[in-house]
Amino acid sequence: MALEKDSSSTEAGWEWFCSIPQLYWEHRRILLACFHSPEAVQKATEAELSLLEERGCPWVQKIRKYQREFTPQDTVHKRQETGIQFISCENAQYPEQLKDLKDAPYGLFYRGQLPAPRKKNIAVVGARVCTHYGKLLAEQIAGAIAEAGGQVVSGAAYGIDGAAQWAALEHGGNSFGIVGSGVDLRYPKSNERLFDRLEQEGGVISEFPPGTEPLRSHFPLRNRIISGLAEVVVVIEARRGSGSLITADFALEQGRTVMAVPGRLDDELSRGCNELIAQGAGLILSAESFVEQFFPDYRTQKKRKGADIRLAPSENLVYSSLGLHSKSLWELAECTSLSLAELGGCLLSLEKKGLAREAERNYYVKVK
Repeated sequence: MALEKDSSSTEAGWEWFCSIPQLYWEHRRILLACFHSPEAVQKATEAELSLLEERGCPWVQKIRKYQREFTPQDTVHKRQETGIQFISCENAQYPEQLKDLKDAPYGLFYRGQLPAPRKKNIAVVGARVCTHYGKLLAEQIAGAIAEAGGQVVSGAAYGIDGAAQWAALEHGGNSFGIVGSGVDLRYPKSNERLFDRLEQEGGVISEFPPGTEPLRSHFPLRNRIISGLAEVVVVIEARRGSGSLITADFALEQGRTVMAVPGRLDDELSRGCNELIAQGAGLILSAESFVEQFFPDYRTQKKRKGADIRLAPSENLVYSSLGLHSKSLWELAECTSLSLAELGGCLLSLEKKGLAREAERNYYVKVK
């Protein structure tokens, strides 16, 4: 970021600056252009703020109010009491992937961890109201990314986002949810368990200060951080004009790779992805082919892990009968000629070995 920075800027100063509620990136850019450092903003006089207000910045009143109520030390103490962490854009640990963005966040609030710098980040995004097929693909792709040693970045939302992040965690990987609110407000509420796991096995990250409500206008802003953190953005099921396509647009502007899953021509949820592919986005034909493209050692790793898994003949028979689309218990019984009791035992064993999953009651799919 090309800013004229004061060498006296501190983490506490940056945190105070980034904690002023209801200010957005553009407001903070203007303040730094005028005052040159967070500390100078915090110490700005009434005359200086009035001059800025007269020049078309009515939001200056929010700075006056925050000046009166909080010192930098107050802000840090209040945040520490909630278990939330903060990092400024000048901190050496600030994510390297974000540093080259023209609109990189000036600071990040987070619970859990930040993405490990030496691991590859892949964003997986898509429709909130998705199909069973789309959810299954999200789980397969995210699971393979985790197995290959990558990290999954997404928005912790309903549908594709949440499914991908759950799968990454279930496969022993790390995942990071970028949210459109303060990290102390979990939205959507129904993803409470996902947020718990993200904080323990990855992180929940936001540029918005604690207490910020999840307003509709915040989500396009957070999408630039999802794409900015990622090397590759994967889109699975997206309507025209959807938030997933906004993330893809940001990715292209940021020089990231965009990949999409194709769908039926008459399917509304596939139109966004099909148009991305028509415009030059990479085509995803399978979870394995995608992961092998970005993780060259994946096939070798998988063979090594597969060699450690021992299957009984009946388990192998059931496993080979499973596929991408879910099959009912009765279909599998017909395919394998096993009794329901034998079949149930094999499926339970395959689930424990991470090779099969019950997609819905009495319907099963292959995981690997």
